Amino acid sequence: MAFPSPYLNARQVEPATPQARKRDVALLYELLCLTMERILTSDKLDVFHNEYMLPCKLLLCSVKNHGIFYITNKVARSIVFLKEAYDNSNLIEKCSLLKFHDRFASLIRQTCSDTPSG
Repeated sequence: MAFPSPYLNARQVEPATPQARKRDVALLYELLCLTMERILTSDKLDVFHNEYMLPCKLLLCSVKNHGIFYITNKVARSIVFLKEAYDNSNLIEKCSLLKFHDRFASLIRQTCSDTPSG
């Protein structure tokens, strides 16, 4: 079954059907693609539940699609990553804002290491 459009009105999809689950996966994929780091925390995902009529167990949906998403529970809340956007722990394509942030952080670290301790 092909993935339905994540922009499809959720009221047109019967809940708890394979098509509804595919729509949820497509919507989660699209949400992650719209973020700069291709990451969302579980509390940020909760914000979208009412607006997009997402299931309460959206993280379970992403676990079942482990080829598309990676979930970590290292902190108090779960974090969902878009697997295809990462090579190990490195983001493959960074937007210019993230590149600027990395360069700025690098310069700050360099400046801090150049200052004498004392």
